[in-house]
Amino acid sequence: MADDKKEGKSNMELGNIDEDEMSTISQIESSNKKGGKKKLLFILIPAVLILGGGGFAAYHFFFAKTKAKAPSKPVGVSKIKPGPMINLKPFLTNLADKDKTAYIKVSISIELKQGSNLGTFKQLTPQIRNRIIMIMSSKTSREINTPQGILSLRHQIARSLNQILGDGTVTGVYFNNYLVQ
Repeated sequence: MADDKKEGKSNMELGNIDEDEMSTISQIESSNKKGGKKKLLFILIPAVLILGGGGFAAYHFFFAKTKAKAPSKPVGVSKIKPGPMINLKPFLTNLADKDKTAYIKVSISIELKQGSNLGTFKQLTPQIRNRIIMIMSSKTSREINTPQGILSLRHQIARSLNQILGDGTVTGVYFNNYLVQ
């Protein structure tokens, strides 16, 4: 009975709350503590990220040594401005192979030196096209299927066109499409 009195006394001190209610109250209190920690994390993590990003930006813009950037010049590019470019109609011609039938199909752009007379080039276009066809049809597929052969063909065309247009008029010959079959 003394135990009942003690139990009754403790229940009275707790406001007549039984053990089930006590466990429910402790669960609610613990969940409130966890929820509070989650809320705190949802506030602290973005704040740390924002402050870190701001610190990095401030360092980058205000404190980092600035390097004077000189305009970079691409390697291998000359200071001379390119001259006018003439795109010729595509060429399709036979090659000089004896044991088989072979063809070459190319699209060519011709670069002229600065101040060249484009009217003269246009007037001489039939002779220019004929000269290019004659050069290409004299080659075998073996001669012009290598990078060295292609480079040699470009130089040979440029030299030949300079004979027609005047020495130094053609500064470059460029293949836009190149097919040997």
